[in-house]
Amino acid sequence: MAEGIIFQKELEGLKVSESTLRVGADMKTRHYHETIELFAVMEGERYVFVDRYVYHLKPRTVLLIPPGQIHRTSSVEEHPSHRRFLLQYSREIYGRMIRATFGLSYDEFCQKYSGPVPIGEETWEEMLQIFGRLKEEMRREETGQLYLPMVRMLSYEILLLFGREADRVREQNPSAEPVHVESGIYATIQLVTGYIQEHYDEDLRIERLTERFHISRGYLTRNFKEVTGVTIVQYLTVVRIRRAGKYLLDTDLSVTEIANRCGFGDVTYFEKVFRRLRGTTPRNYRRKIRESRVDPE
Repeated sequence: MAEGIIFQKELEGLKVSESTLRVGADMKTRHYHETIELFAVMEGERYVFVDRYVYHLKPRTVLLIPPGQIHRTSSVEEHPSHRRFLLQYSREIYGRMIRATFGLSYDEFCQKYSGPVPIGEETWEEMLQIFGRLKEEMRREETGQLYLPMVRMLSYEILLLFGREADRVREQNPSAEPVHVESGIYATIQLVTGYIQEHYDEDLRIERLTERFHISRGYLTRNFKEVTGVTIVQYLTVVRIRRAGKYLLDTDLSVTEIANRCGFGDVTYFEKVFRRLRGTTPRNYRRKIRESRVDPE
């Protein structure tokens, strides 16, 4: 059953939605985008696969999903109904705001704050109130000069509350790590995704994975897609492209050398896949992001 959309709106640099499910259902397709996503559970519970881990999200939990990470939600059998809201923040618009307030680049912010954060009751009520005001403002569909600044201010205030709450939780328990789902098939798939992320530059045929984890090909391929929403080959490709992106930004290696280091034997194929996933060529990606770093975000 499809999600029931309560609210959905997209403006320059921002996507906002609220939806509910009254019966158990899974996200049928994978999500992969180049924005920060805040996924907030209002009612019910959800399993969410992000990058390599599966999290069990409960009410008043907000999950930050960095750009370029595959994610997929699925139902919790005991609590099939849920309600959630999410916001997606673009690099171009919100990167500058993050730099000004957190003193971090867009990517550094994602690295610091990725993962789930349980939100305190008082902060959660404040977050919901701001979200309600944000929806009201976006419904106006005005074109006045203060319309977009107001929308951005309200949406960014939610991001600020999330960051402040994440800092508070970590200050209270600095050694705490996000709790992953470690039962059944979820535990196995997380071992496989972890292995792929550590050996992405090698020849990772499915047979190698089945031998490594002592499971059948059918069991692995079927359950891998069920949990992650993608095939093993698709997942490996995304991991390789993300690693290539880091090489492009953090080194002066040639595109050919980067392709080789990331497991692509053919640079032409690498450029084709990179353009399909990132929407631009490796060289243009390097230039664009580096220019944004020189001109403070």
